[in-house]
Amino acid sequence: MARIIRSEQANQLRFLLEQPEEVLIEFCKLAIEYINSGINEKKCTVAAKKLSSTYETVRGALEALVALLIDSTKVAISEREFYAVLQTSLESINEKQSEILWQFITSKRNLVDNVLRASCQDELYFRDLEWRIEGRIASRSLRTQATPVIKMKFHLDTECVSEYREKLHSTPIDATEEQETKKQDHTRREVLAETDPTMLQHMIQVLEQALLEARTRRVRNYVKPVQS
Repeated sequence: MARIIRSEQANQLRFLLEQPEEVLIEFCKLAIEYINSGINEKKCTVAAKKLSSTYETVRGALEALVALLIDSTKVAISEREFYAVLQTSLESINEKQSEILWQFITSKRNLVDNVLRASCQDELYFRDLEWRIEGRIASRSLRTQATPVIKMKFHLDTECVSEYREKLHSTPIDATEEQETKKQDHTRREVLAETDPTMLQHMIQVLEQALLEARTRRVRNYVKPVQS
């Protein structure tokens, strides 16, 4: 069973379960508006006043509802699984609230699918990297030590391809593979960048920190439902 509701998200959703059912329905409508055009701070502020709460609490509950919709759509959760997840993660939820949330999920599943596909069309994947160091060896007019420049060329692709595919098929065998190679050229992009050693060291530290965080339980709990 996919885990689509995390502990922090469950705490935010419980705020909605404490409200009348009409409030839950209104938040479902706000969640759709959130997906289409982003957060509506004015409506969140008004809702916070009506519910005698804070803006942060209302926004957190709204974002938790949006996450529930997106994650449920990603894993194509069934009705039985969805009710089981709600009963496990949100013990206080009643039957009517479960029905409202399930209707919310199913009625907007196509919308979320279209949004997710549109957002992934221009997503770029790393394919290769070329780099070189440039520096001035000597100059009469230069009184200070020259700082070398690291120039990099990132080879990106909108298709997720194997890093060994090109090496195995570097020479087209027939016309079909040649056409496939021409097709791949339309999906590829090259990005040029340059930096100094200090900034390069900072970039390496940030990437290493990101890799360490990717191994934490919090990130694994988020990724697991997507890969299920």
